[in-house]
Amino acid sequence: MFPPSHDDQSPFHAAGIREIVIVDSDYARYGDFIEAARQGAVSVHFCVDARSAVRLARRFRADVWLVNTTLPDMSGFDLLEMLAPHVMQGDVDPQISGARRSLDGVGKGMRSGIFLVSDTYCIEDEQRALASGVSGYLVRPVTIDVIRTAREPVAV
Repeated sequence: MFPPSHDDQSPFHAAGIREIVIVDSDYARYGDFIEAARQGAVSVHFCVDARSAVRLARRFRADVWLVNTTLPDMSGFDLLEMLAPHVMQGDVDPQISGARRSLDGVGKGMRSGIFLVSDTYCIEDEQRALASGVSGYLVRPVTIDVIRTAREPVAV
């Protein structure tokens, strides 16, 4: 399904995806993400609630965040307000970006993207999500190829 790859020729790496954080209490919904990680195409990290996601965002930079709109401890929309400053600041803060990115690389490549994921489609939720500045509003089932396609640069 996904060829093992740790180099920059991976289709996920070419789309700016190396690290994915999934904020959802049900990891079983993300089987192809787990399989891609098992094969070495990407690294996947799970947070089961909003509180653990905020703690992770303070110290870790991921390329993609998938946030369920319904979490055990709060709404994904409420989490977005707390998460976005950390995720967006990670592109310029070497303490968050860590060793993966040097100051020479700041401003190169794609910014971190947050996608809100819902179990059912709701136009009001989609409008609210897009108005908040997220990279996208997705309705389950979400596959890793959908994320890769959404992150690929578009030729103008």
